[in-house]
Amino acid sequence: MLSFFRVVILGVDPGLRTTGYGAIRVENGSFSLIESGYIKTNSDLDTARRLGSLHKEFSHILQKINPDLVGIENVFSLIRYPRAGIVLGQVLGVLYISVFQKNIAYIDLTPKEVKNALVGYGNAKKVQIKKAVMKIMEQNKVKSSHASDAIAAAIAAYYRIKRNIDK
Repeated sequence: MLSFFRVVILGVDPGLRTTGYGAIRVENGSFSLIESGYIKTNSDLDTARRLGSLHKEFSHILQKINPDLVGIENVFSLIRYPRAGIVLGQVLGVLYISVFQKNIAYIDLTPKEVKNALVGYGNAKKVQIKKAVMKIMEQNKVKSSHASDAIAAAIAAYYRIKRNIDK
């Protein structure tokens, strides 16, 4: 059973402007926050340079935290905003390459899966997710909504692997 193991999971909330990250340690079923924050790219730069900057900074975070698993909230695209879906796909590509270069296992998570795992409701609002993260992590403050979404992805990744191992 996974609850007897210690695992470090890095959750990621992808975005070109801001990519949130949150690293948690789960030991004997107890959660602790290692680090959280976000990577901001310079909007004055072209997309290629922004993606290059994201790759460099995310690779540095992977090197520093050295997670056992990365949980990436996979994006969805609304038909009304196809360009946003394309850009977020590019961001995901950069994140995947960074993870593969470090040979780290990863899990894709849908936004609904993350919301269900934390709140029990797939259409939960950001404020509900942030409150659930603070309660689970026993934190009074989380740096940003991007960081809390990333921590939520890490928690949801843990719940998924625990569920699969407990089967």
